[in-house]
Amino acid sequence: MTDATAAVLAHVPAHVPALVDRDTLVGASALGLVPVALAALVVLVKWWRGRDEVFVDVTPGLLPADPARAPRRRVRGGQWSGTVAPAFAPPGATRPGEARAGVVRPGVVGTVVDGVADPHDVSATLLDLAVRGWFRIVDVREREDERPRDWELRRSPSQPEETPSAFEQLLLDRLFEGRDHVRLSELRGSFALTMREAQIGLYREVVDRGWYARHPRARNGRTRAAGLAVLVPLTLAAAVVVVTAFLDAHDWSLTPVLVGLLVALVVLARFGGARTPRTAEGTALRIQALGFREYLATAEADRLRFEEKRALLTGYLPYAVAFGLTAHFADLLRDLAKESHWGDYVDGLDWYDFGGSGPDGADLSLGDALGDLGELTWMADAGDLLDGVDGFTDATDSLFSWDGLPGCGDGCDGCDLPGCDL
Repeated sequence: MTDATAAVLAHVPAHVPALVDRDTLVGASALGLVPVALAALVVLVKWWRGRDEVFVDVTPGLLPADPARAPRRRVRGGQWSGTVAPAFAPPGATRPGEARAGVVRPGVVGTVVDGVADPHDVSATLLDLAVRGWFRIVDVREREDERPRDWELRRSPSQPEETPSAFEQLLLDRLFEGRDHVRLSELRGSFALTMREAQIGLYREVVDRGWYARHPRARNGRTRAAGLAVLVPLTLAAAVVVVTAFLDAHDWSLTPVLVGLLVALVVLARFGGARTPRTAEGTALRIQALGFREYLATAEADRLRFEEKRALLTGYLPYAVAFGLTAHFADLLRDLAKESHWGDYVDGLDWYDFGGSGPDGADLSLGDALGDLGELTWMADAGDLLDGVDGFTDATDSLFSWDGLPGCGDGCDGCDLPGCDL
């Protein structure tokens, strides 16, 4: 070794080993487990309280004679997941084609099923309003060989003898605003806030009708917020102490405290909230809705009774939209169109109009189109008729845009329902 090398090495400080006090390390490890255990306890309690209710000793999907006093328990696993039997009518109806006064509307049904009022639920509501006779949907084409690119909503001269719900009335009022017709293309951008208010209206209805105790998308984060308010400063303080001890004395005995606080912080932030549970009444409605969805998803034309086939055409399409079953519905139309008495099913289908698409260039209603399949050169089969309806729902979904609107769009922002504060 040269003298120069020896001189350089002489100025390099010897390595100072990291120090660990065993007693301090054991105590710090035990202390670090405390916040982790507390965070885990919070998550466990939140999970327990976030499970849906179900009535005791009652067939799933049915209501007891006195629901308010009937015993109930929490569902194992969060929400009911048993086998459902097909229901041949929507929730609130006892048979296919029954008067719709007591029927739960498709947008509401979709919200109860998954706890989310998504764009398709609002679109299904608009389609349901048309089916019920509040307005007609006219497929606007510039040339006969063009695919639909716009739809015009035309207010019906005679309004139905029923009272729409608050959010349905809101949609009707904002759609027309004193005019008799409006195109969807004219609503782009300006109608987003109305769609959002309709979303909040769907949430309000499921709470007001007792299917949820609070907003289905409520953050339920009071405990989490309080825990984070304590953990964040403690974690920062622990980090300062551990780093200082390591730099000054190479002592990392207190590191388990910092690790425990960091783990508790992550657990509480990620899992400290809770899903909003359904009430026992809400679980019963959800099971009924799942049974009806099962019926729509597995229905076969050759096994349906006459009244079921007619009900499918005249009132069940909005439910198929809410459930995402439009493709299967189109297949049903194709099968039904092969029957000799096909025309008996299509009365009353004047809520959708293929404007100017008839053989003589006149307006063509959905019912007329189904009744005159052979004369429509632009359509391959009966299922193609739903392309226009499906396009309409996709177009209304696109109105559900949050561009330029404040908030996260979960239905809580700007809402005064219980649970929307955190």
